[in-house]
Amino acid sequence: MILAPRYLPRLAATVGLFTRYGLRDFAQQQGLIDIAPDEATVAEATNGDGQVSRAHAFRKRLVELGPAYVKLGQVLSTRPDLIPEPYIEELQHLQDDVGRVPFADIEQIIQEELGGRISKLFATFDHEPLATASLGQAHAATLRDGRPVVVKVQRPDIRALLADDMEFFRELAKFLASHTRAGHRVDMVGMVQQLERALADELDYRHEARNMALFRRSLAEFPHLLVPKVVEGYTSERVLTTERIRGIKVSEIPPISRLDRDLASIADELGKAYLKQIAIDGHFHADPHPGNIFLVLSGQDNPSTPSDIAANERRAEPRATVTPIAELEEEAQEEAAPPAPRDEPKLALIDFGMTARLSPPMRDRIVRLLFDLAENRGDDAGETLIEIGEPVADFDRTGFIRQVAQLVAQNHERAVAEMQAGRVLYEAIGIAYSRGLKMPAELTLLAKTLFSLDTITRALDPAYNPTEAIRSYTSEIINDRARRDLSPARLFRAFAQTQELVNALPHRLDLITQHMAANDFALRIDAPQMSTLLKGMQKIANRIFTGLVLTGLLIASGLLINQRPRLATTGFVLAAGIALWMVVSILVSDRRRQ
Repeated sequence: MILAPRYLPRLAATVGLFTRYGLRDFAQQQGLIDIAPDEATVAEATNGDGQVSRAHAFRKRLVELGPAYVKLGQVLSTRPDLIPEPYIEELQHLQDDVGRVPFADIEQIIQEELGGRISKLFATFDHEPLATASLGQAHAATLRDGRPVVVKVQRPDIRALLADDMEFFRELAKFLASHTRAGHRVDMVGMVQQLERALADELDYRHEARNMALFRRSLAEFPHLLVPKVVEGYTSERVLTTERIRGIKVSEIPPISRLDRDLASIADELGKAYLKQIAIDGHFHADPHPGNIFLVLSGQDNPSTPSDIAANERRAEPRATVTPIAELEEEAQEEAAPPAPRDEPKLALIDFGMTARLSPPMRDRIVRLLFDLAENRGDDAGETLIEIGEPVADFDRTGFIRQVAQLVAQNHERAVAEMQAGRVLYEAIGIAYSRGLKMPAELTLLAKTLFSLDTITRALDPAYNPTEAIRSYTSEIINDRARRDLSPARLFRAFAQTQELVNALPHRLDLITQHMAANDFALRIDAPQMSTLLKGMQKIANRIFTGLVLTGLLIASGLLINQRPRLATTGFVLAAGIALWMVVSILVSDRRRQ
């Protein structure tokens, strides 16, 4: 129960988070103010002039409230249908930097998880962290064999802190979904489930370790992309050890590096790699912000890609693998493309705690959607979005398709430097919300990924055209799928299924004709909305009958007014009572329905 005493402090803090920082309208639309009216009277914290300043203050407040709220902010950053654009852009850069964990706690967790003291496990271990975050803290270290690594250690007692917050968010989402108009248009429960999945994945570093191995294999065909290897013997549920990357954040690339090196080719390779993750693998890195992608230059001490390892491997027989992560590394080296020249720059990807998966049907629809966006087929894109989403009762199909078609046409006419696939998808989701189409959480996470990817590819190459990349790559995917559908194996399977149908058809026809001959053939129509329709028709009939009675009573009273005035007056009083009852019942039923 959301109004239970133990939830009231969090409820006040959550409502105040929106009402104090320029999102009062959002809180009103979601029904938050109604359940915490005292917060509605609090003045907004301006922290400067304009919406951008309030968005910045909103982000800082999220960090102050703790890790669950930081993750909530990351989920909200995927929902342009809920909050204004300045807040979306601010939350895209949400850095969950918090206070440092004392080194004594870090040392204790490593000893508990890895079964040894730091001085025995590592040759060196920096006491000062490389980075701090709401869930963990990262330290640079060196293994006994001389390999430089990064050790990420989970904060102590973080699970208990998050469990109570998540229980509150679940109750709040259920309440909003049941009692507010926005709850019927937006998948509130799905948003919280997305948040829970993200936290569950990030709290188990073994899950992130497997993700890194999977993406290292998936991206092995792109020789300019580097995913560091996991040091499996130094990884557990609360400790993750990976090879160390030394590079430049994409957002901090100096101008001289752009002049000396061709970064356009690796921007194109990164775009194609993400399209492969989305359209072919159905498993994509959902957090590609500039802090997670580094430009790696030649001459720096960095790990090798699977292509480099495969090219330098001289063993006559491959080494036996004993763990799933080791098997994935072996597959990555077998599938690796030829290595890139040593003097060419690479891109390194880190932090695979937040990933997303797409089912095969969803994957096919998204491929069609991306292709429609790239080919300026707005009507088809609108129809595909309707297939992906879930229309609510008042969904305006015609208006939705018209607006999406206009959006796609406007984007197609923009200059190359202004094209942003992620922003177009965000705006399409906003149109869906306004027209009554509920979109799944996976699509908003995809929009966030493409939006961040637009920023990164533009940082590498300002002239990068995502539409052209989508057009060429999705065309290849569609052609490859068509060829696979016509492969001998699939044709044989289709023939076998057809043969089964043909063999069973005579018996099924015989059963149908037997039932018809015995007058035992029935046709059942299941109309889920029929009961609602019948109730509505019954209500209309009742109101018409009451109106006829009222009309007859008024006419009879008017005819009797001269001969029997007392009886006529009684008739008028009854008519007024019936009329008043009709008005009140109509108003009450309409308000209850709203």
